[in-house]
Amino acid sequence: MGASLKRDLARAEPLAESMPPAFVESLFDQYAPRFEAALVDALQYRGPQILLQRLIANGFTRARNALDLGCGTGLMGEALRPHCTRLEGIDISARMLAEAGAKGVYDALHKRDIARLDLTCERYNLIVAADVFAYVGALEGVIAWCRAALNEGGMLAFTVEAGEGDVVLRESRRFAHGRDYLAALLEQAGFAFTGIYPCVVRQDRGEDIRSFCVVAGLSPLRHDREGDGEAHAAA
Repeated sequence: MGASLKRDLARAEPLAESMPPAFVESLFDQYAPRFEAALVDALQYRGPQILLQRLIANGFTRARNALDLGCGTGLMGEALRPHCTRLEGIDISARMLAEAGAKGVYDALHKRDIARLDLTCERYNLIVAADVFAYVGALEGVIAWCRAALNEGGMLAFTVEAGEGDVVLRESRRFAHGRDYLAALLEQAGFAFTGIYPCVVRQDRGEDIRSFCVVAGLSPLRHDREGDGEAHAAA
């Protein structure tokens, strides 16, 4: 039940770079029946809306084949469904997948650990991960997988909690990620452009959680610079 993470937080410098998969699976299996009420009503979660808005601002119109990483109960899928021809979801929790399946918005759902994905022949035009990477930690593996799983010209979009440095384990037992870490990682993975936008995806105990919405493309994106002017281009 996350004891190793609690122990790590007691160190002067936490060493953990990922969450134990069994802890994440157990956590969300228990959380599934009340997940949406807690996240949307109590924590004011709006990750899917922010992601879709930023995708559209960067030239996204429609995906022939889209993947929702860590799909949970399907909140992102509901927002994305009108904008894709085929939509698949992946999650580690069987009970979360059951909730998502009941909505009827996915063409296929798969029970897998997104931090340990094997590459298949399936390729996607769009991959999204809404409020998921806070439970992954170090993102080198999953970002490399996303790059390999995208068709030429494909797009990746995700949200993370904003942190200082690279990957930081917080008292909430969620990971935060630094802007420079994200930009360098996506550039090294081979993305042609990365937009990193400050936002507030959710609250915790009534306080806004500083976050980043990240949109990356394998082709240069049509970036809308009006507004915050906070994009970071990775050439």
